Amino acid sequence: MSKKKPAKLDPILIGNKSELEALCADIQDAGWFAFDTEFVGEDQFRPEVCLIQVALADDVYLIDPLSKYDVTPIWELLADETIEKIVHAGPEDVAQAWHELDRPPRNVIDTQLAAGFVGVGYPVSLSRLVRMTLNKRMHKSQTLSDWRQRPLGKDQIQYAAEDVVHLKRIRDKLMRKTDSLGRTDWLRAECDAMCAASEPTQDQEQRLRRLKGAGSLSRHELAIAYAILDERETLAIEYNRPVRTVIKDHIVVELARRGWTDPGKLRSIRGLNISNAAVARVAKVVEEALKIPEAEWPELPSREDLPEEDALIDLLTAVLKDWCLQNEMSYGLLSKKQTLRNLVRSRTRPDDAEEDTTFTEGWRAECVGGLLADLLDGKAEVRVVLEENERRVVASRIESSD
Repeated sequence: MSKKKPAKLDPILIGNKSELEALCADIQDAGWFAFDTEFVGEDQFRPEVCLIQVALADDVYLIDPLSKYDVTPIWELLADETIEKIVHAGPEDVAQAWHELDRPPRNVIDTQLAAGFVGVGYPVSLSRLVRMTLNKRMHKSQTLSDWRQRPLGKDQIQYAAEDVVHLKRIRDKLMRKTDSLGRTDWLRAECDAMCAASEPTQDQEQRLRRLKGAGSLSRHELAIAYAILDERETLAIEYNRPVRTVIKDHIVVELARRGWTDPGKLRSIRGLNISNAAVARVAKVVEEALKIPEAEWPELPSREDLPEEDALIDLLTAVLKDWCLQNEMSYGLLSKKQTLRNLVRSRTRPDDAEEDTTFTEGWRAECVGGLLADLLDGKAEVRVVLEENERRVVASRIESSD
């Protein structure tokens, strides 16, 4: 039985609505498609999708969102839970579905996540994954290409096609391994979480956390900063510019710290390059924020670790890294320092800890939740063990003496 050849690298350009409808019908018959986008986002509020790539068993298709026909049908398929979508490093790509449809994509498999579940590495680039799984090399030379230009060059078309042409074979190979390890349900759960997380919303604390310098502000100043962030985003939408280019983070912090309501004083701050009308709007926002009652001022829990916490985080990290080595799991997927910090603080300062269920619910809890809880609760011990000329960091439950 001959092996199925990968999709060809002479992609088909979808030039009109009827061709797109025919492609969508083929996708529905197949029940899956590989998907990627090329976009430009450096100079406007929301990234502009300039090209959509789709691969089926025999062909690669390039869909042009900058053309005159409506490409909504392909976005609709992203939200169709009966059709599997295969992506690599998908958050930025699947996030577009929220913007286009105001609902999340469904039934997505991310090969980068799949690679993490079988210990290949996480995060891992597509070119490296192609080399490791298929023993092929990709010609990645258009990472800074201008995808708005028309017509697209031959090198751009080749690059775009390569982003999807291998995904089905990689998906099949990695998921055979996740099946054998009993981790396919975990993979699907993580992919679902990725799609949910791609919703373009953030709560107050998340937005303040992303503001560089916010940690130096008082609670009252944080309330002012949050109000300015709201106005900054409104201005960015109006100007169609990236948010941080409208009012830079350090200026937001400075405005919040000074609490000025006089537009003339605000204009004296170096680097505040917005119109006089916009400055007046910011001044009004600050004036209103100064009236916010103390009970509504936000608070950012400290991220500075106590010496005890720092030691515990390092201990848990060492245990988890060894666990990953022994169990074909990528540490970068299993854990992040902040999630371990939150877990440690749930023991060291429970009243101040951020709510975090990473290791108490879901597949991570199933993997190592009990082990980490035992370590933090004094029910397990850690030893360095020599096995086959390799030293391992081993945690084991302490047997009761009763």
